[in-house]
Amino acid sequence: MDQNNWRIILDPLSDGILNMATDKAILMSCNEGNSPATLRLYGWQRPTLSIGYSQDIFRNIDVKSCKQKNIPIVRRFTGGRALLHQSELTYCVVAPIPHPAFPGSLRGAFEKISLAILESLKIGGINDAQVAGKKSGGSRGESGRSPACFSMANHCEITVRGRKLVGSAQRRLNASFLQHGSVIVDRVPQLIHGLLKYSSEIENQKVLESLNANTTTLNQILKRDIEYDEVIQWFLKGFEKSFPGDWDIGKLTQQECALIEKLKTLPV
Repeated sequence: MDQNNWRIILDPLSDGILNMATDKAILMSCNEGNSPATLRLYGWQRPTLSIGYSQDIFRNIDVKSCKQKNIPIVRRFTGGRALLHQSELTYCVVAPIPHPAFPGSLRGAFEKISLAILESLKIGGINDAQVAGKKSGGSRGESGRSPACFSMANHCEITVRGRKLVGSAQRRLNASFLQHGSVIVDRVPQLIHGLLKYSSEIENQKVLESLNANTTTLNQILKRDIEYDEVIQWFLKGFEKSFPGDWDIGKLTQQECALIEKLKTLPV
């Protein structure tokens, strides 16, 4: 495939199982040489809790509370901690390894995508976003870290005035990699907080304080209600500017659609 070609997938708001299955299907197909470099932009139909591929659901997540609040749980195939998807734009970048736009390392690819996100945010009028350095902030639980993704900013994630705005994770296979992440438009920190388990009431309070102190949203930064479609346009322009090539809106292949149907049946 011509590695100057980029496919854009613009999906409607979907449920969590379909969103995760679609991301993984594109990665698997690209790994087999059957899908091009892809930027997928999508959202979530309803609040959904996603957990990292190795996160212990029974140790970190209050499953009973999730059921009571009618919030489904899905498992990501990338790492990281629990994240409540609600009012956000989610981006997904998939590319073959090697690819001329990216260094060969996880960190190098992460940095390149982070710069594209910064460019996208500048188009939206956010000029003071930064790429985070080493892990900073956050409350640490009994396992050494908070169960909540947005309680701290990790290397190469995006902050504005010291507060995390974009959280991302990456997965690499032999011949392809995927990075996806959440751009928070609005949030209710108490909601995600109430879905997690803590070792003590002190840890409980520290994590809530951390979520409030260390995260921000597009609405807070720009002091207005941001439309989902508006953020999509920022990212389309920002990524096209950051990664020169032929960008075309496309659709999923038959192979990707077949993979999605299989992946949707896997348990959490």
